[in-house]
Amino acid sequence: MSYLLRFLILFLLSASSVFSEELKLQESQINFIAIHPFKTVYGKCSGTTVSPTTLTQGPNGLQIPKLVKIEIPISEIKSGDENRDEHIIESLGYPTITNISFTSTSITAKDNEWTITGNLTVKGKTKMLKSVATIQKEGSETILSGKFQVLMSDFDVERPSLLFATAKDEVSIEYKFVLKP
Repeated sequence: MSYLLRFLILFLLSASSVFSEELKLQESQINFIAIHPFKTVYGKCSGTTVSPTTLTQGPNGLQIPKLVKIEIPISEIKSGDENRDEHIIESLGYPTITNISFTSTSITAKDNEWTITGNLTVKGKTKMLKSVATIQKEGSETILSGKFQVLMSDFDVERPSLLFATAKDEVSIEYKFVLKP
């Protein structure tokens, strides 16, 4: 009887590992959209570091990490115009402040969505925010994507102006993380 019990336990343990796989972060994209009366500015945040870089896909979906940390180097923010980029990074406090950071405080799952709550720190000021990330499977890729808005005034970031016209206070942030086995 004990041989049969050991065999069943071993079988169950090995079967559970067959149904889960490690997914590694292959690509991270964080983009922003700022609206000025004369131009809509589309920007990219390169050089982003994300932790954790590996998640587990199991029979019940993507395992929720205990904590997510994201760091964006301010010097790597690009909008396609070097003069504008200099103004953007200066208004974000660079070179005194070198990063924008996000640290999750809770992540809850429902169907193919995660509701992520956490602290965003920009220019030394921290504000809580919430975003809903959609989880999609595309072939061998698992994609987490979502968006949220922030107000420049919440972080004491000077709104750009040109010819007495000032940009909107709201900035849209879009993110996409691609994971593969």
